[in-house]
This record gives sequence, C-alpha cells and structure tokens, in this order.
Amino acid sequence: MTSAGAQRILTAVQDILIERGIEDVTIRNVAAAAGLSIGAVQHHHRTKDDLIMAAMDEVSRNFIERVSAVLTPEASARQNLDAVCRILGGVDDESRTASVIWLAYASKATTSSAVADAHQSSWRLMEAGLTTLLQRWKPSLGDDDAAMLMALLDGIAVARATETDRMTPIRAQQLIDRYLDRLEPPSR
Repeated sequence: MTSAGAQRILTAVQDILIERGIEDVTIRNVAAAAGLSIGAVQHHHRTKDDLIMAAMDEVSRNFIERVSAVLTPEASARQNLDAVCRILGGVDDESRTASVIWLAYASKATTSSAVADAHQSSWRLMEAGLTTLLQRWKPSLGDDDAAMLMALLDGIAVARATETDRMTPIRAQQLIDRYLDRLEPPSR
C-alpha cells in the first residue's frame, strides 16, 4: 500500500474515534471510511488494537512536533511550561482532538496488555518531560510535582474531550494558570 493509503487508514481511525467512538473502530469500518479493501487495511493492521495503536502513534508524533515547535530558547521556563500544558490539557481544538484519541487509547489500555504497555511508556515519557520543564522553572520541583500536574492536565483534557460546554478553552487555561501560579517561586 502506498503511504497515501496508510495515511487514509490512520485518518479513518482517528475520524471514527472522534465521531463514533472506539466501539466503531473495526477493520470493516476503517476500510469503508478509508475507501480501501478490508485486505488492504489488514495488510498493515491485523487487529483493532493495531489500528488504535497506529492512531495513537500518529497522535504522539504530532504531539512531539507540536511540543518541539512551542519550546523555544527565547522563552522563559514558565512560558515553555505553559505552552506544553496547553497542549497536554487539550486547551485548543487541535489538542482537544488529540485528547479524544488519547482517551480512547487510555480506555483500551484497561483491556489490552499491548496498548497498556505503550500507554504506560507514553505516560512515563510525558511525566519525565514535565519534570524537566518544572525543574528548569523551579529546581526544587520533582517527579511527584510532575505527576500531580500530569493528573490535572489529564483531567482537564478529559473534560475538554467530553464536556466542552463546561470546560471551555478559557476555563481550561485559567485552571492551568491557577495551578502553576501556586507553584510560582516566591519573589525576593
């Protein structure tokens, strides 16, 4: 299959996850949405878990690209931390879409050991990245602070994915800012 066909499969999986939910991610539904044969889809992704993991890998690649784009040496440590928190919290529409896929992925991790292993690996990587960003801003912060921030961001991302009227982008940003302000190093 061409790379265009492979991309159509990933796009179809993501669209189905966002519009219809994880239960509708089937080889048959993905093939129909991608305009490909079932065999073409199965050639690259034999199972539903494979499809979900491929979609999550794509979201992860996009996440890394977005984070790399917002982290700048000219920005302060707090500004870089803020930018990454916006992405992880699903504040903007692009990040919200990734949050919907992440939520489906996390849900599947409860029943699939392969997805669970990949999910845990991603979680550890993100937590380590947040620890680094926090310590650049305030060296006394550590792994537990990053885990707490990650839990807050996950909660906001879930609310942004499922309750957009209650968790608006403005409210999400305000909650992130309020939490980070509480960690702000004291003025001297």
